[in-house]
Amino acid sequence: MRLSDVRRLFRLIGEIREVGADPQTWRPHLLRGLSKIIPCDLIVSSEVHFRTTNLSSKFKVIDVGWVLDSGGELIQIRTEREEQPETYWVVIGQREPKHSPSADEVVAVRPTTPLRGGKAFILSQVPLAHLGAVDQLGLHRYDHDKPFSPLEHRLVRLFHVELGRLWRADALKKIADPAAALPPRLTETLEGLLKGESEKQIAFALGLSTHTIHNYIRALHRRYDVSSRAELLAKAGKERYDFRPKLSVSVSRRGGRAARKAGDAVPRRPKS
Repeated sequence: MRLSDVRRLFRLIGEIREVGADPQTWRPHLLRGLSKIIPCDLIVSSEVHFRTTNLSSKFKVIDVGWVLDSGGELIQIRTEREEQPETYWVVIGQREPKHSPSADEVVAVRPTTPLRGGKAFILSQVPLAHLGAVDQLGLHRYDHDKPFSPLEHRLVRLFHVELGRLWRADALKKIADPAAALPPRLTETLEGLLKGESEKQIAFALGLSTHTIHNYIRALHRRYDVSSRAELLAKAGKERYDFRPKLSVSVSRRGGRAARKAGDAVPRRPKS
């Protein structure tokens, strides 16, 4: 891979995080940015969510996608349907014995083939099993005399895998509570700073020395990669908001528990 192409991919991921969490904003930015790095006639970014139904033989499939053609026209597509499991090339979570399915309970899934494609198309799939979903990225070329190269296949996959890291379970937990990964004393110190308290006030409230609190603040500087208290407060305050790209379908807490189940492979018929 050329270093310049890799840099452009990671720059695009950074831009996606900066444009905001709304999929109506970051998905189109993804399509336009990636199509400039890897030219194509049609590019699709979609998320496919799986839910149980009252029929054990069928799943509810929520498919939300954004399509951009070479002319610059952007189309959003959303479908909700019920299909049999064998329609998909995914691993679907196996239900517990005597488990009675109920609507909107997520199904743990993962693709059996992360990257598929050929000369005319590339299809990359990233599993979001804890969310009961699969994120998909597809690129198409109509001119078979200008096929996708093995390098372009690898670039698409690299970009998609790195994008998928933003939806890892630990990353989503950090969104809900940015201070969750901090030790208790660092969390208490940060909360005091955000309230506008001085080192002496925080030390008094926690029953610690000002020297200890000063060291905690230095540790927070390193944790947030800042060099001043003003930068720390600005960055810590900003991270209390969700700045990572969101998906279009939310997951309930009960659904999250169901999504942790493992299962058996079920094939998906390739499209013609």
